[in-house]
Amino acid sequence: MKNKFEVVWSEESIEQSDQIIQYLYSKWSEKEVFKFLKVLKDFEDIVSIFPEIYPESEIKKGYRKAVIIKQISVIYSIENEAILIHTLFDNRQDPEN
Repeated sequence: MKNKFEVVWSEESIEQSDQIIQYLYSKWSEKEVFKFLKVLKDFEDIVSIFPEIYPESEIKKGYRKAVIIKQISVIYSIENEAILIHTLFDNRQDPEN
C-alpha cells in the first residue's frame, strides 16, 4: 500500500473550519456539524493517500482545489510528503476576494 502523506492544517484553515462549525451550530443542528466533520475527515483520508487526486488551481500554480461539499472547497499544496491545507473557501464568494 502507498505511504500516507501527513496532513497539516494552517492557522487560517483551522480558523475557517471553526467559523463554519460555529455557523452550523448557530443555524442548523449538531447533526450537520458532525456531517461536516465527517466530510473533512474523509477528505483528509483520501488526500493523504492520493494527494494529486484533485485538480491544480487555475489561479495559483502549485495549489490544488478540492470541492468537499457544494458550498466549500479546500485549497492545499503538496510539499515534502505532506499535504498543507491553506484555507477553506466558500464557493459562493468571489475568488478575487
